[in-house]
Amino acid sequence: MRKLSLRQISILGVALGILLPALVFGYFVTLSRYERELQLRVRGPMAQNADMLAKAMEIPLWNVDREVTKQFVQAVMRNREVVSVVVTDESGNTFVRSDKVRHTNASVLTEKRPIHLEEKVIGEVKLELTTEYVDRDLLDDVYKLAVGLVLQVIFSFILIWFLFDRRIVRPIQQLHSATVRLASGKLDEPLAWQRQDEIGNLAHGLNQMRLNLGELIAQRDDQNILLQQELKERLRVEQALRDTEEKFIAIFQASPVAMSVLRKKGHYQIVDVNDAWVRQFAWSSDVILGNLDMQEHLWRNPDDFVQALRLLERDGELQAFETWLRCGAKDKTLLCQISGRLISIGEEPLVILVQEDITEKRQNEKDILNMNVTLERRVSERTHELEEANSELTVVLENLQRAQQELLRTEKMAALGSLVAGVAHELNTPIGTSVTVASTLQQQTDEILIQFARGLRKSSLEEYFKNAKLGTDLLLRNLSKASELVTSFKQVAVDRTSANRRVFALHDMINELVTTLGPMIRKTKHEVVSDIPEKMMMDSYPGAMGQVATNLINNAFIHAFDSESRGTVRISACFLDADTIEMTVTDNGNGISPHNLGRIFDPFFTTRLGQGGSGLGLNIVYNLVKDVLGGDIAVDSVVGKGTTFTITLPRVAKNSEEKTHL
Repeated sequence: MRKLSLRQISILGVALGILLPALVFGYFVTLSRYERELQLRVRGPMAQNADMLAKAMEIPLWNVDREVTKQFVQAVMRNREVVSVVVTDESGNTFVRSDKVRHTNASVLTEKRPIHLEEKVIGEVKLELTTEYVDRDLLDDVYKLAVGLVLQVIFSFILIWFLFDRRIVRPIQQLHSATVRLASGKLDEPLAWQRQDEIGNLAHGLNQMRLNLGELIAQRDDQNILLQQELKERLRVEQALRDTEEKFIAIFQASPVAMSVLRKKGHYQIVDVNDAWVRQFAWSSDVILGNLDMQEHLWRNPDDFVQALRLLERDGELQAFETWLRCGAKDKTLLCQISGRLISIGEEPLVILVQEDITEKRQNEKDILNMNVTLERRVSERTHELEEANSELTVVLENLQRAQQELLRTEKMAALGSLVAGVAHELNTPIGTSVTVASTLQQQTDEILIQFARGLRKSSLEEYFKNAKLGTDLLLRNLSKASELVTSFKQVAVDRTSANRRVFALHDMINELVTTLGPMIRKTKHEVVSDIPEKMMMDSYPGAMGQVATNLINNAFIHAFDSESRGTVRISACFLDADTIEMTVTDNGNGISPHNLGRIFDPFFTTRLGQGGSGLGLNIVYNLVKDVLGGDIAVDSVVGKGTTFTITLPRVAKNSEEKTHL
């Protein structure tokens, strides 16, 4: 098929397109007509004759009257399609039989009918009809159809051949000659075409292509000139790049920091190192370059190398990655801080690594840390001695298995003890300063009295008055500060140690609590911010409210913030309606994992067992909010962003009778 020309394949396709549908359609039409003629001329009459003979044979067969039976049989045999009629009695013996000469190639159809007399079978009629005449008529029709089909194909072939040759083949040959001229470069001869058909459009397109090729050739000449200029510029840029590369190599080798370059060829391998790298690791460049086993031996932990490459490919750079690397001298290892960047030169990915030796630096930090631990131990010992000297201010949890009310009371007393210790520490400075100033004033007063007895000078008296004024100012400021601390402590202490209900301003109560917790807060890097509107009055239990706020602040300090982070705990409140207040305690710490979020209010559940967490703080908060304050508490947390406790409280707390009824 591939070797046939367009004319031949087109003619063959047209012939097959006409002939095949005609043959298929003629086949189905002939078959349908044959079945119809067979039904009309053979099957229908055969069934009618069988029914008629079965009905007519009842009496003659019963009376054994063969003459009458033969008359009926002969009447049926006059039909030319009938070739045999056989009448048998009830025993199967032939009663009457009539046959015609048959042609061996003709098919025969058979029809049988039982002969009944008063619902009793007394014999059987069998007819056989030939399809010879129907088949002969069918062959005549097929011959006529074939002759007509051949004449139609010949006429269609001649007509299509004429049209195809005039409208397709000859125009294509002319277009071929024109394209040969175009291929040889003769672009000055236009292609003219009169007909506005598809080939005319193709000729117009070729003519337009001729014009475009002329323009493109002219543009190509111009582009060649530009390319020559660009080539000269590229040669200049390449020379500049070579100069830059030489400078880079000089800087790379002169760098005082160990540097290496890695290339990715299936696996990252070192392709260059600078002189500082050779001095630091005591490997010669000839030994390390190209030796994959030696390069893998460089890393004491191969997993660190894999992790560093993974971070480089993910982020494009590596910052302050610490690992141990081996040296070539006496299996010495160095702790190196590695930084690097992933770059591409052309299409080749390269990695530039800087390996800074921080072994001595980390050893110094370790020594400083050990000194800090020793110092902390000394401070702890001193603190322990002070705690033993002031044991009356400390309340210890004696038994975690006590009932819920006992745990609540113990937690309150422990918090109060912490407040007392903090306030005592805060009072120590202003009161000590006041005692020092008073003793100094007393000493100066005694001296001025002695001078007064001997004869007082004006300058001495002025100096005394000046010192007295300064001393009284110091006494007033320090005693005022101590008075404020004592006032805040008295109010918080009264609220904590009693379950009295009173009307109070939530803003003032929280501020007094934050002031009282000041010593504990200042020991950390964190801060507590109160953002509560003034004159937000409540008729409730300030002691329980303060215990809730204290436990939530302590919980944030213990669980939300790392030792090196600076966190913020924000306490805010607003009115949901005239009778309901919503207070939120929010921190910007680590957050709570979804796995633990549903268990934080369970007793004895903590993630810091042995690290300051007892597992009772939030359980006490839950019980105080639910049972004492008559409110509700919910928590919302996002890992890495912080936690928010939302407390919904009635502005006027329910009394004990209402709680019991509820």
